[in-house]
Amino acid sequence: MLKFFLIGTLIGSTFALGLWAYKINYDSRAADQRVKELEKSILSANKNFKILNAEWAHLNRPDRLRKLTEYYFSELRLTPINPDDFISFSDIYRGQFSENESTVLVDKRLTGITYEE
Repeated sequence: MLKFFLIGTLIGSTFALGLWAYKINYDSRAADQRVKELEKSILSANKNFKILNAEWAHLNRPDRLRKLTEYYFSELRLTPINPDDFISFSDIYRGQFSENESTVLVDKRLTGITYEE
């Protein structure tokens, strides 16, 4: 009787281990497939990123922008930026806010735009 129980237990455990190995095998294949798909999408995103950087560099060439500003000068009135065009922030709103005041509060006062908090 003990002999049949031992043989049944061995056969059952062998079958259970086989099922477990089968499941692990297919889970690992599925994980490997997901990794390959993610690698493909990363390569595609990197390729698109490089293409967009190249397009951005092409569109922002100084000679191209110079031609566009000359072409649209009558509509846009774009002129080159000079150092005299800049003034300090404190010169604009001298004494209207304290140094410890929150940037959000200063921004509300300057732009008139309120933000939801």
